[in-house]
Amino acid sequence: MLVIGGGLAGWRAAEAAAKAGASVALVANGAGNSPDIHALNVPVRPDDSPERFIDDTLRSGRGGCDPELVETLCREAPALAEEFPFDREADGSYSLMQPVGCSVPRCVTIGHHVGAWILAKIRREQKDGVHFIAGRATALRRLPDGAFEAEIAAVPAAERDATSIRAAAVVLATGGWCGKYGFSDNPPELRGDGIELAQSLGAAVRDMDCIQYEPTVALAPEAVRRIPVITTMLHEGATFRNRDGAEFLSDKHANKDELSRAIFAEIAAGRGVPVPGDGGLESASPLASASERGGGLQTAVNDEGAFGVWYDATGVDHELLKTRYADTVRRYARCGVDITREPMLVAPAPHTSLGGVVIDARCRVLDAARSPIPGLYAVGEVAGGVHGMNRIGGNAGTEVLVFGRIAGAEAARFREASPN
Repeated sequence: MLVIGGGLAGWRAAEAAAKAGASVALVANGAGNSPDIHALNVPVRPDDSPERFIDDTLRSGRGGCDPELVETLCREAPALAEEFPFDREADGSYSLMQPVGCSVPRCVTIGHHVGAWILAKIRREQKDGVHFIAGRATALRRLPDGAFEAEIAAVPAAERDATSIRAAAVVLATGGWCGKYGFSDNPPELRGDGIELAQSLGAAVRDMDCIQYEPTVALAPEAVRRIPVITTMLHEGATFRNRDGAEFLSDKHANKDELSRAIFAEIAAGRGVPVPGDGGLESASPLASASERGGGLQTAVNDEGAFGVWYDATGVDHELLKTRYADTVRRYARCGVDITREPMLVAPAPHTSLGGVVIDARCRVLDAARSPIPGLYAVGEVAGGVHGMNRIGGNAGTEVLVFGRIAGAEAARFREASPN
């Protein structure tokens, strides 16, 4: 079987398939956003439960979630605590953070590198069980005997000629498309390839107009530009301030979509902070300066990242900053910024494409009649329906681990039953 995608969703699927006895090839041209996953949601507190997790996810999805997918996500999540050594406090309880959109602290981590840690673990353990190919799938077709054939372009192209791979089952784990935007925290290889491949085989898609903005993506200094700053600090004393230094965030428990709208509104009102030395843009109003260039708020803030607001973490306990958020402290310190004493300049940026291929709870890709396309599976941001119109912080990591395992196991089962 073939897995297309080298992030945590793809490697998790490959791991599950290999453990089920399948012969697995994985083709990828990068790891996507997976190495940047700080933490993920697992309901482990005594006052938390899968039911509460379901309620939070459905509420945050603004009526756009597939309830069956949410049910699977939240009821399978607790098993992750038995699988991975998430950080604990001195008393043995889990060290938890509260992401925006969650009613209780629910985010677990492993040294605030949970994505990179688990990805490295799977790669290490599966180095002999999964055949890795550096490349990009450019086409996927169904052969007359029912098997798939994928065309693979080499990455980098000079290394070898294009090739093709035959597989009885395929798992698409190529991520979303936010890498297409000029100002985004996504790597440029995330351009929606998997959705296009699935559609070529008759897959249905949903919510393709829905994108979630990460509200706190760094604008300056240049060395940190496009790197997201974790929003859990809002529950620990951080806040937003406009160019006048005035705090404008009325609800620190707001969801990411609400936070982004609040920031955009502040910038549109002329109270945004211009990026230092940004091509002579002197006006605090991006609507005014961008209109002269034929653009608008999208051009000024999203494509160019010319204006933002201050993300002020000086109200967070300094020891907590230096331990729980040590990576952020160090990253800015290397640029000469002490975030325990001065704020960070941030703006919303395209972060998660919420729409994608239609799947069921077994990760089977569905066609327009909601019938499974035999042998085709999808997991992670390439698929839609899990998060609805807005994703809770921390749910991306949970999603790829829960559904990655399901996708790999289901594809291996299909491959075992297939005569091809």
